[in-house]
Amino acid sequence: MLEHKEILGSYHHSIFYIQEYIPKPEGRDIRAFVVGDECICAIYRASKHWITNTARGGQASVCEVTPALADICVGAALAVGGGVVAIDVLETMDGKLLVNEVNYTMEFRNSILPTGVNIPGRIVDYTLAVAR
Repeated sequence: MLEHKEILGSYHHSIFYIQEYIPKPEGRDIRAFVVGDECICAIYRASKHWITNTARGGQASVCEVTPALADICVGAALAVGGGVVAIDVLETMDGKLLVNEVNYTMEFRNSILPTGVNIPGRIVDYTLAVAR
């Protein structure tokens, strides 16, 4: 597959990201939402398939924002400049938290109901506060 992609012509086809597979407990991962310097809420995203995105069939349920989860998510957000981001976190089988992705465009439609957090309202409040 790599050889095939390399001959497609564009340099974009010659860039490869290879990631270690991390087995997920209970077929889930975590999507956490960071606004400013606070992790405002998080959900578990569960699926029988490796794709857990709720827009693609993953099921959302509330995930407690523990101090450890908040620390790693806020740290990841600040590492890319902060603001408003969603952090995808993997749990290892021995309980470690690993940042998988930092998303500067976040999908939160399926996260408001399980968390009870008005995510768009928090984003608006933050935006107005930093615009002053």
